[in-house]
Amino acid sequence: MNAVKALFTKQAVDLPKNMTVLSMFIMWPIMGILFGQFMPDPISIQMANFAGILIGAGPMIAISNNVAEDVEYKGLRFLVMAGVKPWQYIGGMALFFAIVTIVTLAIMAILGGFTGEILLWFCILSLFGIISSSLLGGAIGIFSKNVQQATAYSMPIMMVLAFIPIVAMFNEGIGRFAQFLFSYQIGAVLFPLVMRAYPGFTYDIPDPDYTRAVIVMVANAVILLVLFIVAYKKKGLRG
Repeated sequence: MNAVKALFTKQAVDLPKNMTVLSMFIMWPIMGILFGQFMPDPISIQMANFAGILIGAGPMIAISNNVAEDVEYKGLRFLVMAGVKPWQYIGGMALFFAIVTIVTLAIMAILGGFTGEILLWFCILSLFGIISSSLLGGAIGIFSKNVQQATAYSMPIMMVLAFIPIVAMFNEGIGRFAQFLFSYQIGAVLFPLVMRAYPGFTYDIPDPDYTRAVIVMVANAVILLVLFIVAYKKKGLRG
């Protein structure tokens, strides 16, 4: 546990220096506030929307960049020499960015006024989403030779996870594909709950499909866990 604690502390010290990663956790709450002020939809909708983007993009990019950076600059070599096990390395990093994501999401939940059933499902879906995003980021980082390659891999994936769920709201064809993404299910559950709680909203909104959402989220986590294991067995933690 001392190794995990040391890696956790290392990430806390390094985060303020990494503006690419830090901006991921600052930008989306600010975007939610701005869109909430200038768009006709309630701010709770904007916070649910950008929370899904944060969950899909934040942990993935943060972990993939950090793993790739340690590989590129031989940081892993010193960690291995210090006796750090691979699970301690990944675990300490994932734990740190999970906490950073949870803190950011908590701020967004407060700003969005999430309570009751909305808050409960927000927490459940966020937890599964963070796990999936972290596993994906770890796999990308392991497959990457350097930070540039990790960015080249993660950016298009981020665009799919973050923005296709939004486009799917207006395109049925894309929606049939997007429903299998963990980032889509966050909005698919939260949007109806938020809209029905909005004062004065009178449209008939169907109940969210909770069962499908949980199945998709769990399936995504399992698939990405397998991908991470394959990546680790094939490449290992080089450096």
